[in-house]
Amino acid sequence: MSNNRTATKCPVCKSDKYRTWITPTKPEMDPAKLYGAASGIKGAQQIVTCDECGMKYENPRLSDEDILKGYMSSEDGDHDSQYEMRVRSFKFALVRNKRNLKAPSKKILDIGTAGGAFLEAAEQMGYEAYGLEPSLDLVARGNSRGLKIFSGTIEQNQLTNEQFGVISLWDVIEHLPNPASSLELARKHLQSGGLLIINFPNIGTLQSKIAGKKFWWIISVHLHHFSQSTLNQLCKSAGFEHISSKRYFQILEFGYLVEIATKLGVPLSGQIEKIIPKFIKKIPLPYYASQTTSIYRKA
Repeated sequence: MSNNRTATKCPVCKSDKYRTWITPTKPEMDPAKLYGAASGIKGAQQIVTCDECGMKYENPRLSDEDILKGYMSSEDGDHDSQYEMRVRSFKFALVRNKRNLKAPSKKILDIGTAGGAFLEAAEQMGYEAYGLEPSLDLVARGNSRGLKIFSGTIEQNQLTNEQFGVISLWDVIEHLPNPASSLELARKHLQSGGLLIINFPNIGTLQSKIAGKKFWWIISVHLHHFSQSTLNQLCKSAGFEHISSKRYFQILEFGYLVEIATKLGVPLSGQIEKIIPKFIKKIPLPYYASQTTSIYRKA
């Protein structure tokens, strides 16, 4: 483990010209702490803005190897505790985007599938679903549910010659050390006319602009911060054409949302967490938090 941060180029246009946007306040270097939990750490990164295309990303950062080791060490039971809620969220999103999901086959691959909630939702919608996940703990959780999840990443996996009608990256592209090359590899696994679904924290929304540097998705597990424009540019370069984009409304238990808000330092969330009764914590709550679901076709 190198434990050194090195300079990196813009993930979209490869420029090395940038200006600093956020300066780190917490000198954390342990990959397990930075990448081993879904909520990550706030204030541990320097975030810069590309002078050429406006993309915001972490620079400098730890090596790709250290980042992957951090993700593989994840044992995020809190994330998996909302499994049933996540299945509902994914199914709602698939139904909402159904008219734009006309693919050459119903065989789907979910990259970074965590405990497999997306796979279960996809199977309920009639898909033959497979997943890739670097966290050994989450792979085990998903396999115990009877889901077809393989350990690894799009760069390192057992699906050498497999072809799919749809590939999804749900809240994943912001985690990938090299999103351009990952998309190019994903494209090779798509059938002709296949679809790519990317759900991502959109830093170009009005919510994000109001939050500014306190935007809740600026956490150590997120290496990149895409707007719709920079994501479209990245996907076009990787050989995809944009079809549609819609807001993503997730459903999670109220208590879990308050707990995450407390970890992220949202004002008053800690006080609310202490006083709300257990039965209220269990109430499912649909919400929008600047996430966008974009669909692309293999060009």
